[in-house]
Parts: sequence; structure tokens; C-alpha cells
Amino acid sequence: MTNGYLTYLDYLELRRRVEKRLASGNWLLLHTFIFTIGATVLGIYGFQTYYNPFDYFYVDPTMGHIVGLWSGILLLHGLWSYWYSGVRSTQRNEAIEREMRKHIEADDMYLGEDPKNLFRLHGLLNKDLRKRANIIPTLVFFIFLNAVIWIPWAINDAHSPYAWTNAPILILPLLLALAWNMWRKEQHEAHLQDQMEQLFGGQLVQENEDDYDPEREKRLSESEELVTIDEYMMKRKRS
Repeated sequence: MTNGYLTYLDYLELRRRVEKRLASGNWLLLHTFIFTIGATVLGIYGFQTYYNPFDYFYVDPTMGHIVGLWSGILLLHGLWSYWYSGVRSTQRNEAIEREMRKHIEADDMYLGEDPKNLFRLHGLLNKDLRKRANIIPTLVFFIFLNAVIWIPWAINDAHSPYAWTNAPILILPLLLALAWNMWRKEQHEAHLQDQMEQLFGGQLVQENEDDYDPEREKRLSESEELVTIDEYMMKRKRS
């Protein structure tokens, strides 16, 4: 069973390396939260510093223009992330193929070179990465709605309260959608190990034990140095 578990560890390492080739939803999520905080700060500042007796809404229009421009930049970031993320099958398959080819040529996967197992691995990675990238479409949807509110308003009439009062309505639905997405991701991770056992267990584990080669216990660590699996596990435990 040891080599079966090493296969699981190899899969997690392979998935991590494939995801490094794709756009991460983490940066887009961070940008979204920074935008929310920044727009709030600009709105408060614009309200406190601006006074115009001929303007019925006392928020500096300049702040509205800044937030409108920023919402456009955020939308571009979201579209870029979507295009180069694991959501798109083209990007996803290309990243998987490149990383698997590198591992096969280096002969450093416990799955070996059995075509059946490699096809199974490709299919599992494809499905796994698509589900893990689901946060990006969720973010892009709300970012698009946000841009629809801010950009036309900033161009046409930054003196009205429309964007300042309507854009915050998106915050609660966004938080609920992100919470749902995180729950689904946790459920998916909980079933991943069972999927690995079903797809690569049994006969594969027996074959790996029969064909055991000490040299194949060497694998790449995150620091790109060759280590044994025991050393690798100790490093992961310390980190």
C-alpha cells in the first residue's frame, strides 16, 4: 500500500505543477477584495472632503471616475484570468499534457508508463482542475455586473448616487457565492482520495510493489532538489 500512497502524493504534486501553468483564481479574488475596500475608502473620502451647494449628492465625482476606471481594470483582470485558467478545456489540457510529458520522460511517477493508467490520470486531472477553477467564473460574473454599474455611470453622470448606492448590493451575494464555492471545493477534495483509490488502486498497487525500484522513490521537492520520499514527507511536515 505504500506505493499506492506515493502515487496519491505524486498526483497532488503533479496537480500543483499543472496549476502553476494556469491563471490562479487567488490573485483575482485578492484583487476583488482590494477593489471593494478601496472603493469604500474612496467613497468615504469623497464624501468627507467634497462640498458643492449646487450638487445634490455630496461625493466628489473624481472618486467616482477613479472607481469606474478601476472597475474596468478589474474586469480586464477577470477576463484574462478566465481565458488562461483551468476553466477553459484548451488551456487545461495543454497544461496537463506538458506537465505529464515532462514527468513521463523523467520517469518519476509511480503510475509508470501504462497507457491505461496515464489516460485515467489525464481524465482525473482534467475533471479535478476544472472543478478547482470554478471560483473564477463566479468572480467574473460579479465583476462584470460591477463594471456594468460603475463604468457607464462614471462616463455619463458621476454626480448622481446611482453607483455608490447600487454597487454595494453585490457584496452579500458575492460572499454567499464564494462560501458555496469553498464548501463545494472541500467536498470535492474529500472525494478525491476515494477516486484515486478506485482508479489507481488494486492491481496497480500490486504491480508497483512487484516492480519496486528504490531509485523511483526519488522525486522533485518544491525547491527543485532530488529527495527521497521520507525526506519529502519530513519537509512537508516541517512546513
